[in-house]
Amino acid sequence: MNKSAQALFEAHVAFELDQWRGKGAAKRLKAEVDAIWQWAGDTTLESLVSVDTVRGAAERLALDMRLPDDLAGVIGGIADDLIRLDLNKKTRVQDVIDESLFEEGVSLFVELEELRARLIERLLDSPVYTALASDVLYQGIKDYIFSDTGAIKSIPGVSSLIKGSSSAIGKRMPGLEAQVEKRVRAYIENNTAKTLARSQEMLIESLDEERIRAIAAEIWAEVHDKKLSIDDVVDADELQKLVDYGLRIWQELRETQYIGDLVDAAVVSYFERNGSRSLTDVLGDVGVDLDLLHQEAETLAPVVIEGLSESGLLEDLVRRRLGAFYSSKAFETALGESSK
Repeated sequence: MNKSAQALFEAHVAFELDQWRGKGAAKRLKAEVDAIWQWAGDTTLESLVSVDTVRGAAERLALDMRLPDDLAGVIGGIADDLIRLDLNKKTRVQDVIDESLFEEGVSLFVELEELRARLIERLLDSPVYTALASDVLYQGIKDYIFSDTGAIKSIPGVSSLIKGSSSAIGKRMPGLEAQVEKRVRAYIENNTAKTLARSQEMLIESLDEERIRAIAAEIWAEVHDKKLSIDDVVDADELQKLVDYGLRIWQELRETQYIGDLVDAAVVSYFERNGSRSLTDVLGDVGVDLDLLHQEAETLAPVVIEGLSESGLLEDLVRRRLGAFYSSKAFETALGESSK
Protein backbone atom coordinates (compact mmCIF):
# COMPACT_ATOMS: atom_id res chain seq x y z
CA MET A 1 0.00 0.00 0.00
CA ASN A 2 1.59 3.31 -1.09
CA LYS A 3 1.49 6.56 0.88
CA SER A 4 -1.61 7.86 -0.86
CA ALA A 5 -3.47 4.61 -0.30
CA GLN A 6 -2.33 4.50 3.32
CA ALA A 7 -3.53 8.03 3.95
CA LEU A 8 -6.92 7.34 2.39
CA PHE A 9 -7.16 4.09 4.29
CA GLU A 10 -6.47 5.72 7.66
CA ALA A 11 -8.95 8.51 6.93
CA HIS A 12 -11.59 5.99 5.97
CA VAL A 13 -10.96 3.92 9.14
CA ALA A 14 -11.28 7.03 11.32
CA PHE A 15 -14.51 8.00 9.54
CA GLU A 16 -16.05 4.55 9.99
CA LEU A 17 -15.11 4.41 13.67
CA ASP A 18 -16.64 7.84 14.20
CA GLN A 19 -19.81 6.63 12.52
CA TRP A 20 -20.12 3.92 15.16
CA ARG A 21 -18.72 5.75 18.19
CA GLY A 22 -19.58 9.38 17.53
CA LYS A 23 -22.44 11.43 18.92
CA GLY A 24 -24.57 10.79 15.86
CA ALA A 25 -24.14 7.02 16.00
CA ALA A 26 -27.56 6.38 17.53
CA LYS A 27 -29.28 8.52 14.91
CA ARG A 28 -27.42 6.81 12.08
CA LEU A 29 -28.20 3.39 13.50
CA LYS A 30 -31.88 4.29 13.67
CA ALA A 31 -31.76 5.28 10.02
CA GLU A 32 -30.21 1.93 9.13
CA VAL A 33 -32.94 0.12 11.05
CA ASP A 34 -35.60 2.13 9.22
CA ALA A 35 -34.07 1.29 5.85
CA ILE A 36 -33.87 -2.40 6.66
CA TRP A 37 -37.45 -2.45 7.95
CA GLN A 38 -38.71 -0.76 4.78
CA TRP A 39 -36.87 -3.35 2.71
CA ALA A 40 -38.33 -6.14 4.86
CA GLY A 41 -41.82 -4.79 4.27
CA ASP A 42 -41.31 -5.12 0.51
CA THR A 43 -39.66 -8.55 0.67
CA THR A 44 -41.47 -11.85 1.08
CA LEU A 45 -40.07 -14.77 3.01
CA GLU A 46 -39.89 -17.06 -0.02
CA SER A 47 -38.14 -14.43 -2.12
CA LEU A 48 -35.40 -14.13 0.49
CA VAL A 49 -34.82 -17.82 1.17
CA SER A 50 -36.22 -21.02 -0.31
CA VAL A 51 -38.07 -23.69 1.62
CA ASP A 52 -35.37 -26.21 0.72
CA THR A 53 -32.65 -23.99 2.20
CA VAL A 54 -34.54 -23.67 5.47
CA ARG A 55 -35.28 -27.41 5.52
CA GLY A 56 -31.59 -28.12 5.17
CA ALA A 57 -30.68 -25.68 7.94
CA ALA A 58 -33.35 -27.08 10.26
CA GLU A 59 -32.12 -30.63 9.72
CA ARG A 60 -28.50 -29.65 10.35
CA LEU A 61 -29.26 -27.69 13.52
CA ALA A 62 -32.00 -29.86 15.02
CA LEU A 63 -30.88 -33.31 13.92
CA ASP A 64 -27.26 -33.38 12.76
CA MET A 65 -25.50 -30.95 15.08
CA ARG A 66 -23.51 -32.89 17.65
CA LEU A 67 -24.50 -32.36 21.29
CA PRO A 68 -21.39 -31.64 23.44
CA ASP A 69 -20.51 -34.24 26.05
CA ASP A 70 -20.72 -31.67 28.84
CA LEU A 71 -24.12 -30.29 27.78
CA ALA A 72 -25.96 -32.44 30.33
CA GLY A 73 -23.70 -31.15 33.08
CA VAL A 74 -24.32 -27.54 32.06
CA ILE A 75 -28.09 -28.00 31.98
CA GLY A 76 -28.10 -29.98 35.22
CA GLY A 77 -25.98 -27.38 36.99
CA ILE A 78 -28.18 -24.48 35.94
CA ALA A 79 -31.36 -26.40 36.81
CA ASP A 80 -30.00 -27.29 40.23
CA ASP A 81 -28.99 -23.68 40.91
CA LEU A 82 -32.50 -22.55 40.02
CA ILE A 83 -34.12 -25.18 42.23
CA ARG A 84 -31.96 -24.23 45.23
CA LEU A 85 -32.74 -20.51 45.00
CA ASP A 86 -34.08 -19.03 48.24
CA LEU A 87 -36.59 -17.20 46.07
CA ASN A 88 -38.48 -20.48 45.63
CA LYS A 89 -38.96 -20.74 49.39
CA LYS A 90 -40.50 -17.27 49.51
CA THR A 91 -42.70 -17.48 46.42
CA ARG A 92 -46.18 -19.00 46.61
CA VAL A 93 -48.21 -20.56 43.82
CA GLN A 94 -50.63 -17.61 43.85
CA ASP A 95 -47.69 -15.23 43.36
CA VAL A 96 -47.01 -16.63 39.88
CA ILE A 97 -50.43 -17.99 38.89
CA ASP A 98 -53.34 -15.62 39.31
CA GLU A 99 -56.57 -17.19 40.55
CA SER A 100 -58.46 -15.72 37.60
CA LEU A 101 -56.05 -17.44 35.20
CA PHE A 102 -56.56 -20.72 37.06
CA GLU A 103 -60.33 -20.29 36.79
CA GLU A 104 -60.05 -19.62 33.06
CA GLY A 105 -58.20 -22.92 32.72
CA VAL A 106 -60.97 -24.68 34.62
CA SER A 107 -63.59 -23.08 32.36
CA LEU A 108 -61.65 -24.25 29.32
CA PHE A 109 -61.52 -27.80 30.72
CA VAL A 110 -65.28 -27.66 31.27
CA GLU A 111 -65.87 -26.34 27.76
CA LEU A 112 -63.81 -29.05 26.03
CA GLU A 113 -66.22 -31.81 26.98
CA GLU A 114 -65.62 -34.03 23.96
CA LEU A 115 -61.84 -33.77 24.31
CA ARG A 116 -62.14 -34.60 28.01
CA ALA A 117 -64.12 -37.74 27.19
CA ARG A 118 -61.59 -38.83 24.57
CA LEU A 119 -58.69 -38.33 26.98
CA ILE A 120 -60.43 -40.39 29.66
CA GLU A 121 -61.12 -43.18 27.18
CA ARG A 122 -57.54 -43.12 25.90
CA LEU A 123 -56.16 -43.20 29.43
CA LEU A 124 -58.32 -46.05 30.65
CA ASP A 125 -57.73 -48.01 27.45
CA SER A 126 -53.95 -47.84 27.77
CA PRO A 127 -52.08 -51.10 28.54
CA VAL A 128 -50.28 -49.41 31.43
CA TYR A 129 -53.50 -48.40 33.15
CA THR A 130 -55.09 -51.80 32.46
CA ALA A 131 -52.13 -53.63 33.99
CA LEU A 132 -52.06 -51.29 36.98
CA ALA A 133 -55.80 -51.60 37.57
CA SER A 134 -55.64 -55.40 37.29
CA ASP A 135 -52.80 -55.60 39.79
CA VAL A 136 -54.54 -53.31 42.26
CA LEU A 137 -57.72 -55.36 42.01
CA TYR A 138 -55.83 -58.60 42.49
CA GLN A 139 -53.90 -57.36 45.52
CA GLY A 140 -57.07 -56.00 47.10
CA ILE A 141 -58.99 -59.25 46.62
CA LYS A 142 -56.07 -61.35 47.79
CA ASP A 143 -55.55 -59.26 50.92
CA TYR A 144 -59.26 -59.45 51.69
CA ILE A 145 -59.29 -63.22 51.39
CA PHE A 146 -56.12 -64.00 53.31
CA SER A 147 -55.97 -61.23 55.91
CA ASP A 148 -56.38 -62.17 59.56
CA THR A 149 -59.96 -60.89 59.46
CA GLY A 150 -60.56 -61.76 55.83
CA ALA A 151 -63.20 -63.76 53.99
CA ILE A 152 -61.54 -67.15 54.23
CA LYS A 153 -61.79 -67.16 58.02
CA SER A 154 -65.50 -66.40 57.87
CA ILE A 155 -66.29 -69.52 55.84
CA PRO A 156 -68.08 -72.06 58.10
CA GLY A 157 -65.82 -74.98 58.90
CA VAL A 158 -62.70 -73.37 57.50
CA SER A 159 -62.14 -70.99 60.41
CA SER A 160 -61.95 -73.94 62.81
CA LEU A 161 -59.27 -75.54 60.65
CA ILE A 162 -57.12 -72.42 60.50
CA LYS A 163 -55.77 -71.05 63.70
CA GLY A 164 -53.04 -68.51 64.23
CA SER A 165 -51.98 -65.89 61.71
CA SER A 166 -52.87 -65.96 58.03
CA SER A 167 -49.23 -66.63 57.19
CA ALA A 168 -49.81 -70.21 58.36
CA ILE A 169 -52.51 -70.88 55.76
CA GLY A 170 -50.02 -71.92 53.12
CA LYS A 171 -48.54 -74.53 55.45
CA ARG A 172 -51.83 -76.01 56.63
CA MET A 173 -53.58 -75.91 53.25
CA PRO A 174 -50.86 -76.38 50.61
CA GLY A 175 -51.70 -74.96 47.20
CA LEU A 176 -54.68 -72.95 48.43
CA GLU A 177 -53.11 -69.54 47.87
CA ALA A 178 -51.82 -70.53 44.42
CA GLN A 179 -55.28 -71.76 43.41
CA VAL A 180 -56.89 -68.58 44.69
CA GLU A 181 -54.37 -66.45 42.80
CA LYS A 182 -54.95 -68.40 39.59
CA ARG A 183 -58.72 -68.10 39.79
CA VAL A 184 -58.72 -64.45 40.85
CA ARG A 185 -56.33 -63.43 38.09
CA ALA A 186 -58.38 -65.35 35.53
CA TYR A 187 -61.55 -63.63 36.71
CA ILE A 188 -59.91 -60.19 36.56
CA GLU A 189 -58.48 -60.77 33.08
CA ASN A 190 -61.87 -61.91 31.80
CA ASN A 191 -63.70 -58.95 33.30
CA THR A 192 -61.17 -56.10 33.09
CA ALA A 193 -62.57 -54.77 29.82
CA LYS A 194 -66.11 -54.61 31.25
CA THR A 195 -64.85 -53.06 34.49
CA LEU A 196 -62.86 -50.39 32.67
CA ALA A 197 -65.78 -49.66 30.34
CA ARG A 198 -68.01 -49.07 33.34
CA SER A 199 -65.28 -46.95 34.92
CA GLN A 200 -65.08 -44.83 31.78
CA GLU A 201 -68.80 -44.25 31.72
CA MET A 202 -68.93 -43.42 35.43
CA LEU A 203 -65.95 -41.06 35.23
CA ILE A 204 -67.25 -39.22 32.18
CA GLU A 205 -70.73 -38.88 33.68
CA SER A 206 -69.47 -37.81 37.11
CA LEU A 207 -67.16 -35.13 35.73
CA ASP A 208 -69.88 -32.62 34.98
CA GLU A 209 -69.32 -28.88 35.30
CA GLU A 210 -70.39 -28.71 38.93
CA ARG A 211 -68.10 -31.56 39.97
CA ILE A 212 -65.13 -30.22 37.97
CA ARG A 213 -65.45 -26.78 39.51
CA ALA A 214 -65.77 -28.26 43.00
CA ILE A 215 -62.60 -30.34 42.51
CA ALA A 216 -60.78 -27.33 41.06
CA ALA A 217 -61.80 -25.19 44.04
CA GLU A 218 -60.44 -27.83 46.41
CA ILE A 219 -57.17 -28.00 44.48
CA TRP A 220 -56.74 -24.23 44.48
CA ALA A 221 -57.53 -24.00 48.18
CA GLU A 222 -54.88 -26.66 48.83
CA VAL A 223 -52.06 -25.32 46.67
CA HIS A 224 -52.50 -21.56 46.28
CA ASP A 225 -50.53 -20.71 49.42
CA LYS A 226 -47.85 -23.38 49.05
CA LYS A 227 -44.26 -22.41 48.31
CA LEU A 228 -42.73 -23.28 44.94
CA SER A 229 -39.61 -24.83 46.42
CA ILE A 230 -38.98 -28.49 45.52
CA ASP A 231 -35.41 -28.74 46.84
CA ASP A 232 -36.63 -31.22 49.46
CA VAL A 233 -38.04 -33.44 46.69
CA VAL A 234 -35.04 -33.90 44.41
CA ASP A 235 -31.33 -33.62 45.19
CA ALA A 236 -28.56 -32.58 42.80
CA ASP A 237 -27.55 -36.13 41.93
CA GLU A 238 -31.12 -37.22 41.16
CA LEU A 239 -31.71 -34.11 39.07
CA GLN A 240 -28.56 -34.70 37.04
CA LYS A 241 -29.60 -38.29 36.36
CA LEU A 242 -32.97 -37.06 35.07
CA VAL A 243 -31.26 -34.51 32.82
CA ASP A 244 -28.84 -37.15 31.53
CA TYR A 245 -31.72 -39.47 30.72
CA GLY A 246 -33.74 -36.70 29.09
CA LEU A 247 -30.86 -35.82 26.78
CA ARG A 248 -30.36 -39.50 25.94
CA ILE A 249 -34.02 -39.68 24.89
CA TRP A 250 -33.66 -36.55 22.75
CA GLN A 251 -30.47 -37.91 21.17
CA GLU A 252 -32.23 -41.15 20.31
CA LEU A 253 -35.22 -39.28 18.88
CA ARG A 254 -32.97 -37.08 16.73
CA GLU A 255 -31.63 -40.17 15.02
CA THR A 256 -35.06 -41.49 14.00
CA GLN A 257 -36.63 -40.91 10.62
CA TYR A 258 -39.83 -39.92 12.41
CA ILE A 259 -38.37 -36.74 13.95
CA GLY A 260 -36.66 -35.92 10.67
CA ASP A 261 -39.99 -36.16 8.88
CA LEU A 262 -41.65 -33.98 11.54
CA VAL A 263 -39.01 -31.25 11.20
CA ASP A 264 -39.29 -31.37 7.42
CA ALA A 265 -43.09 -31.24 7.50
CA ALA A 266 -43.05 -28.33 9.95
CA VAL A 267 -40.84 -26.22 7.67
CA VAL A 268 -42.90 -27.04 4.58
CA SER A 269 -46.14 -26.26 6.42
CA TYR A 270 -44.77 -22.93 7.67
CA PHE A 271 -43.72 -21.89 4.17
CA GLU A 272 -47.08 -22.90 2.71
CA ARG A 273 -48.78 -20.62 5.21
CA ASN A 274 -46.30 -17.75 5.32
CA GLY A 275 -43.98 -17.93 2.31
CA SER A 276 -45.82 -15.20 0.40
CA ARG A 277 -46.03 -12.86 3.40
CA SER A 278 -43.63 -9.98 3.95
CA LEU A 279 -40.77 -10.31 6.41
CA THR A 280 -42.29 -7.58 8.58
CA ASP A 281 -45.53 -9.55 8.85
CA VAL A 282 -43.65 -12.73 9.69
CA LEU A 283 -41.61 -10.94 12.35
CA GLY A 284 -44.81 -9.41 13.70
CA ASP A 285 -46.11 -12.91 14.45
CA VAL A 286 -43.43 -13.22 17.14
CA GLY A 287 -43.84 -9.69 18.47
CA VAL A 288 -41.04 -7.97 16.54
CA ASP A 289 -41.98 -4.57 15.10
CA LEU A 290 -40.19 -1.35 14.21
CA ASP A 291 -40.71 0.18 17.66
CA LEU A 292 -39.06 -2.82 19.29
CA LEU A 293 -36.08 -2.61 16.93
CA HIS A 294 -35.74 1.12 17.65
CA GLN A 295 -35.83 0.43 21.38
CA GLU A 296 -33.14 -2.25 21.18
CA ALA A 297 -31.04 -0.08 18.86
CA GLU A 298 -31.16 2.69 21.47
CA THR A 299 -30.48 0.51 24.51
CA LEU A 300 -28.61 -2.68 23.59
CA ALA A 301 -26.65 -1.64 20.50
CA PRO A 302 -24.67 1.20 22.18
CA VAL A 303 -23.58 -1.14 24.97
CA VAL A 304 -22.41 -3.77 22.49
CA ILE A 305 -20.63 -1.22 20.32
CA GLU A 306 -18.92 0.31 23.36
CA GLY A 307 -17.70 -3.12 24.43
CA LEU A 308 -16.37 -3.85 20.94
CA SER A 309 -14.68 -0.47 20.83
CA GLU A 310 -13.02 -0.71 24.25
CA SER A 311 -11.73 -4.19 23.51
CA GLY A 312 -10.23 -3.01 20.21
CA LEU A 313 -12.27 -5.48 18.18
CA LEU A 314 -14.32 -2.76 16.48
CA GLU A 315 -11.26 -1.13 14.99
CA ASP A 316 -9.81 -4.50 14.02
CA LEU A 317 -13.04 -5.36 12.18
CA VAL A 318 -13.09 -2.03 10.35
CA ARG A 319 -9.41 -2.26 9.38
CA ARG A 320 -9.76 -5.80 8.06
CA ARG A 321 -12.85 -4.96 6.06
CA LEU A 322 -11.38 -1.81 4.49
CA GLY A 323 -7.76 -2.94 4.28
CA ALA A 324 -8.55 -5.64 1.74
CA PHE A 325 -9.85 -3.01 -0.68
CA TYR A 326 -7.11 -0.42 -0.19
CA SER A 327 -4.48 -3.11 -0.73
CA SER A 328 -6.16 -4.48 -3.83
CA LYS A 329 -5.32 -4.07 -7.49
CA ALA A 330 -8.79 -2.65 -8.03
CA PHE A 331 -7.99 0.31 -5.74
CA GLU A 332 -4.64 0.94 -7.45
CA THR A 333 -6.38 0.96 -10.82
CA ALA A 334 -9.11 3.32 -9.63
CA LEU A 335 -6.59 5.64 -7.98
CA GLY A 336 -4.42 5.67 -11.10
CA GLU A 337 -7.35 6.47 -13.35
CA SER A 338 -8.51 9.27 -11.08
CA SER A 339 -5.09 10.93 -11.21
CA LYS A 340 -4.99 11.10 -15.02
